[in-house]
Amino acid sequence: MCYSAGPMASPIEVRLDRGEPLSSDRLASLPIFQGIPAAALERTPGAVVLRRFRPGEIICHEGEFGSTAFYLLEGKAEVLIRAPIAHVKTGGAIGNLVWRVKSRLVGGEEIREEDTRRLIPIDAPVDLSRERPVAELSEGALFGEMTCLSFYPRSATVRAKTEVQALEMLRNILQLLQRNPAFKKQLDENYRRRAMDGHLRSVPLFAELSDEFLEFLRDRVELVTIDPFTQDKKKNFIYDEEKATIFRQGDPADALYIVRIGFVKVLRRFPGGEMVLSYLSRGNYFGEMGLLGATARSATCRALDHVELVKIRAEDFRLMLEKFPQIRRSLEKTAAEREEANSRLESTSASVSLDSFLGQGLMQARSLLVLDLDRCTRCDDCVRACADTHDGITRLVREGLRYDRFLVATSCRQCRDPLCMIGCPVGSIRRKESFEIVIEDWCIGCGLCAKQCPYGNINMHPFEVREEDPERAGATKAVVKEKATTCDLCTDQREPACVASCPHEAAWRVEPLSFFQRLSAGRDIREAARARTRAS
Repeated sequence: MCYSAGPMASPIEVRLDRGEPLSSDRLASLPIFQGIPAAALERTPGAVVLRRFRPGEIICHEGEFGSTAFYLLEGKAEVLIRAPIAHVKTGGAIGNLVWRVKSRLVGGEEIREEDTRRLIPIDAPVDLSRERPVAELSEGALFGEMTCLSFYPRSATVRAKTEVQALEMLRNILQLLQRNPAFKKQLDENYRRRAMDGHLRSVPLFAELSDEFLEFLRDRVELVTIDPFTQDKKKNFIYDEEKATIFRQGDPADALYIVRIGFVKVLRRFPGGEMVLSYLSRGNYFGEMGLLGATARSATCRALDHVELVKIRAEDFRLMLEKFPQIRRSLEKTAAEREEANSRLESTSASVSLDSFLGQGLMQARSLLVLDLDRCTRCDDCVRACADTHDGITRLVREGLRYDRFLVATSCRQCRDPLCMIGCPVGSIRRKESFEIVIEDWCIGCGLCAKQCPYGNINMHPFEVREEDPERAGATKAVVKEKATTCDLCTDQREPACVASCPHEAAWRVEPLSFFQRLSAGRDIREAARARTRAS
C-alpha cells in the first residue's frame, strides 16, 4: 500500500543563505563525498555550505524549526539543553469530601518512580544526562538528521567549544551521503566506537550490562536503516507501507530492536480494528515480547520516517538473559503488564463498532471527560480543582462537542493513535505502560505536540527563567520559556481532581465506546460511568 506522505516528506527547494558555497569539485575532494558522482553534486548548487564558528558561538538552537543537518569537519562543539529540567509534581491528602491534590513546577531533582531513564535522547550521536544535560561532539559527528529529513524541531542547542568548521546541508545532500556506502560505513564505525555503549546504557533495561558484554555485542549487532519513502514519476515523495514495515503481527520473532534515529509506530489488531500502541523514538526498544516466549510477534512495527535501528539477534539476546538474570526479570514484568493492558484494550475495542464515531474523532479516544448538563450548575468547581491541582494552570476547558445531554469537555482524550507523540525532538511525550499520555520533565517547549493535537488538548505554559545576557558580560536577563502541559488523569490519586470536586456528580471520566453504546441503548449509564472513573 502506498500513499502520499504529506508535507513532512516533501523536499525544501531553497538554497542556504549563510556560509561559503562549495563547488562540486571542492565537495568531491572531501572524504565524505568520495564515490558520489560529480553530476549528482552539480544538480544542487548551494545546497551545502561551509560554516565557521568561533568558540561560544551558537550553531543551532533547541526548539527552532529547521531543514538542515551539520557535519563537523574540524573542532569540537558542545550539545546541551537550555530549558530547565522541570515537571509537574503531584502529591495529595484525603480531605473531608474531596481527594485534594496539589502540584507545582519544580526542578528535576524529584523524579517519578516509574521514570528510570537517566539520559535524554537527542538528534545527535550522543545522549544527554538528566543531571547535567551537556555533552561533546568532535570531528566526524553528524547531527540534526531528523530536523533535516523530517523537519522536526531542533532537539538541543549546539555551540562551538573551539574554532569549528562544519558543513551545513539540505535534505537532498544528506540523502546523497546516506546512499554513499563509504559515508554510511564511516558513520556506523563512529557509532560503534564512540556512541554505542552510551546509547545501550541509556536504555534503563540495559544499564547494568558489563563492559565485557558490550564489547562482545559491539561487532555482533546489526545496524539497520529503513527509508520508507519512494519517489513517483513526478518526483513526489510517497510513503510505502511495505518498505516501512519492520515486522508484522504474527511474524516469527527473531531479534530485539533499539531505535537509534527516527520514529517507529507500534500497532496491534483488535476485533474492533487497529490501534496504535505507541510511537517509539531514540533509546526505545521493541520486539522483546516474542523472544521471551519464543512466540510470534504480538504487534506490527513500522518506520514512520527515516529510521536507523540497532538489531540484536535472538541468540545474542538469549545469551544476554542468561548472563544477566535481572534483565530477564525486568523484561518478563514489563511483558506481563503489556499483555494485561492489551487484553483490556481488546475487550473494550470489541464492544461496539467504531464507525459511528468517525465523524467527530471520538473513535480515537480511550478516555473522555464528559459533563452531564442536566446535573451541571456551571459552578466551574471542576475547572478550579484542576487549576488548584496544577499550580494555577487548568488542564480542561468546559467547552466541546455535545451528545444528548452530555458535553465532551476539552481535555486529553488519551487517543488510540496519539498524533501528539510524533516528532518530539527529545522524546519527552510518551505513552506509559498503562496507556496514559504523559509529558516528561525534559520538555524543551518547542510546541510541536500542541500543534499536532487535533483536539486542542495540549497547552503551552509560560514561565520565567534567568539567562546570561549576551550583550552585557556577567549580567543576566529574564527570559520567558514554555513547557507543554496536558491532562495527566491525576494518575497518582484515587480519581481525577475535576471529577472528585464536582458536588453534583456531573463530571465523569469514561471509556467512550461502551459509554455511548449504553447511552444509545437507553441503559443506565451513571453507575457504569462511576465504575469507569474509579477504575481510571
